[in-house]
Amino acid sequence: MKPNTSTMPGPGGCLVQWPARGRMDTSRARSAGYLALLLLLTLTALLTNSQTIAATLFFDDFNTPSLAGSVNETIWRLPTGPGTFFGRTQIKPPSFQGQNLRPIVDGGTVTLQLDTYNASGPDSFWGHEIQTRQTFTPGPTGISIQSRMRYVGGGTPAGGLIGGFFTWALDSNDIRDEIDFELLTNDLGNEEIFTNVYDGKNFNQLGIGSNVSVPGFDMTGFNTYEIRWFADSVQWLVNGTLIREQLGVQLDRPSEVRINLWVPNEGFQAAYNPLLFPAFSEEANEEYALEIDFVRVSTVPVPPAMALFASAIALLGFARSRSTAGSG
Repeated sequence: MKPNTSTMPGPGGCLVQWPARGRMDTSRARSAGYLALLLLLTLTALLTNSQTIAATLFFDDFNTPSLAGSVNETIWRLPTGPGTFFGRTQIKPPSFQGQNLRPIVDGGTVTLQLDTYNASGPDSFWGHEIQTRQTFTPGPTGISIQSRMRYVGGGTPAGGLIGGFFTWALDSNDIRDEIDFELLTNDLGNEEIFTNVYDGKNFNQLGIGSNVSVPGFDMTGFNTYEIRWFADSVQWLVNGTLIREQLGVQLDRPSEVRINLWVPNEGFQAAYNPLLFPAFSEEANEEYALEIDFVRVSTVPVPPAMALFASAIALLGFARSRSTAGSG
């Protein structure tokens, strides 16, 4: 085998062994080719980035009702007991005096209902809440929590209702982590939505709340609400558009996903309606409803370009190593 060198005059006329020029040019050309391929693949991925890569952790499209005509209670909890009365609202148990009170699943959606008459107790409202049995943490890349929902019913919902879509964790010391979308019917027509986050707070501490303007927003039409929960930040998106980001929060407790419909008291002034009263008879009852199309929890979608770029970087490293080996 011929050595990969050539003998040429060096400084002072001495003969010096120099690397063969042809072999060096070939190695450089190969490296340039790998680099060109890297750039081409990355640019192609960026230009065709119409899909994203995400791992689904939880999904329910409510297309299969339970035998009771409600949610699948192996993945959803219908809460009872302590903690089910808040604001001016008692959350309905699955049944009461033989009556099935579960949220109704029909036509690929589930409907949470609020009644102004509470058959289980006077001077309060009767609402609904569903809770995932599964809990979630942001993990190394963050998670996406989505739901598509709307207010339904005859006419405009009364002011003073809250449709909540949120994460929830509460430890034995009553310290909570919580990330909220809250659909306040007091804001109907204002093109605004209330968002909030509680980072290790007790019930006497306020969260970091913000009423966010969303042009064209109408909570009586279907919208997709998304919480992106990272190790050190939270993002809120409506219909795929980022509307708020909160940096410097570090929620790390395993959290459920919850959705509810309820009426607050005067302690939540932005949502309170002093003209909304409980009914004192079934005949006087009024019903309000929140319709939910799906709930999905997944890892935060990663554009294919990012995954391809990482592969391309590895390819470039391989090319460089081959080039170095070839020129040695």
